[in-house]
Amino acid sequence: MDPFQTLVSIAQRSQNIAQELPPKEDSQAHWMGLGFRLHENLFVVPLEEVLELMHVPHTTHLPGVKNWIAGVANVRGRLMTLIDFALFFGQGSKRSKAQARIFVVEGEDMYYGLIVDESMGMQHFSSDSRSDEVKGVDEKYLPYVHYSFHAAGLQWPVMSLSAVAQKIRSESLTI
Repeated sequence: MDPFQTLVSIAQRSQNIAQELPPKEDSQAHWMGLGFRLHENLFVVPLEEVLELMHVPHTTHLPGVKNWIAGVANVRGRLMTLIDFALFFGQGSKRSKAQARIFVVEGEDMYYGLIVDESMGMQHFSSDSRSDEVKGVDEKYLPYVHYSFHAAGLQWPVMSLSAVAQKIRSESLTI
């Protein structure tokens, strides 16, 4: 048998034993987000709310601003305001600079980076693990958390960065 006939034979046998994909309505819907640690809490943010995940760049501190504004950084020729997320919620972080990450967020009139204690990477949840009930989350986070996902015995509250951006906008305008 020549090589071409061998390939044709393999293709025909593969088609004969192939199983059909499940119907679309049988497949489970999934939700994806970026997990992070803030203080000792785990959170996840919707993937579409984060433009980029990066290491903490060199920062220039600014005098006379809120204590949670860590400064500004030049990121690819664009000035980004850096916000220490732990200080924004009123508590300093014990993170190491090596573990800290920046969630880059771009909104209508804002381009800023949220410094989180640690990135927990991409998190995948089945849609049926969503719960509108959020238990055990400190009150200071509740205005920004509206639902959660449960996986492997852990609750992952979903934090809305658009709600955080509104608060940042209003707080940064007051001295």
